[in-house]
Amino acid sequence: MGGFFPSFPFYVPDSPGTPLWWDISFWLFQLVVMSALLLTLRRWAIRADLDREEAYQESLRTPEKS
Repeated sequence: MGGFFPSFPFYVPDSPGTPLWWDISFWLFQLVVMSALLLTLRRWAIRADLDREEAYQESLRTPEKS
């Protein structure tokens, strides 16, 4: 096209025989899925830490009977 249309600013590795839009959409899909996975794991880890801290504080308030 002679440089009329702007190009994608990043190098996208392409697979032979597949159109360029498929590679870009696959990378975007991976980005969304991995971001969601990381945010979910972060939320679970924070919740587990808070539960553990709450249990520890509760054990300090009520002494064990020996």
